[in-house]
Amino acid sequence: MPSCDFCGYGLEESIDGISFYKFPLQEEHLRHWLVNMRRDAEWTPSESSSLCSAHFTPDCFESGSARLHSDAIPTIFNFTQYTNQILETILPHQGASESTNSSRSPCCGCYKRLQATERNYQLKLAAAQLQIKEYKKNLVEESRKATQWQKRAIVLQSAIRAMKQRGTIPATRKTSTPKTNNLD
Repeated sequence: MPSCDFCGYGLEESIDGISFYKFPLQEEHLRHWLVNMRRDAEWTPSESSSLCSAHFTPDCFESGSARLHSDAIPTIFNFTQYTNQILETILPHQGASESTNSSRSPCCGCYKRLQATERNYQLKLAAAQLQIKEYKKNLVEESRKATQWQKRAIVLQSAIRAMKQRGTIPATRKTSTPKTNNLD
């Protein structure tokens, strides 16, 4: 029995009025389907993969039939409902073993993708946290250097004031300007 690779229709229930459509073979057309489904670039449909008619608008069908136009693109996807279906499927089985999970859950592939996505984000978070630590370490080092330079500037300013008071250097520097000869 065919089933929908997005919402799972047809896996456990028979729904009247729902028909299933294979993914297109033409690469450009297939890409439109996958982009609209928000599938990863690595995901490719199998020969048995299909979408149900619930994902197509009425103008995608030839008039008076359940046959799709050759250029039909699915556009109806409820991602919130899809996520909720996955969570409802997963949560009762969280304590179960992986083999039990795959036999009872129609979305075990979805669960694995969800786990992989979560691991991916955890790795990205850990990398970002390491980067933040590195930035903080660099900030502390640069702040220490800035403090040292400020202290040196204060010492030099004090030395200059003292030298001016002793008269060892002139209070103001005079700059010489070149004289110009006016030939008027």
